[in-house]
Amino acid sequence: MDFLPPERKDIKRCLSCGGDVSGRMGKKFCSDQCRAQFHNQKKNKDERWIKGLNSLLRKNRTILKKLNPVGHSTVRTEVLKKSKFDFRFYTHRFQTAKGDIYYFCYEWGYQVLPEGRILIVNWQDYMKPLSNA
Repeated sequence: MDFLPPERKDIKRCLSCGGDVSGRMGKKFCSDQCRAQFHNQKKNKDERWIKGLNSLLRKNRTILKKLNPVGHSTVRTEVLKKSKFDFRFYTHRFQTAKGDIYYFCYEWGYQVLPEGRILIVNWQDYMKPLSNA
C-alpha cells in the first residue's frame, strides 16, 4: 500500500491518475485532462449499456418489420423465437378499450394471441400519442 510521509498526508490524490492534487479544497483532479478522462470513461460505460439496449430494440423491430410486410399479420410464437426475438424488450405498450395489450418496438408492435400465435401490427394514428401514454 502506498503511504504518504507524515508531512504529506494532507495531499489529495487525483481520481483519474492518482497524482497530487493541489489548489482549492474540493478539487478532485490534478488537471483538466484528468477530469475529462475520468468523466469520459464513466460516460462510455453508460453509453455502452444504452447502445446495447438500443441494439436489442432495433433487432426486435427489424424482426417484426420483416415478418409483417402488409401492415398486420399473424405468426406462430416459434417463428419469433427462432428469429431470436427477445420478448423482454419493447419501447412502449398500447392498451385498447377492450383491454388488449400491444407491445411495441418503436412503430412495430405485437399482441400475444391464444394458441401460441402472435399478431404483428404497425402503429396507427388512432392510437394515443406516446406523450400521453
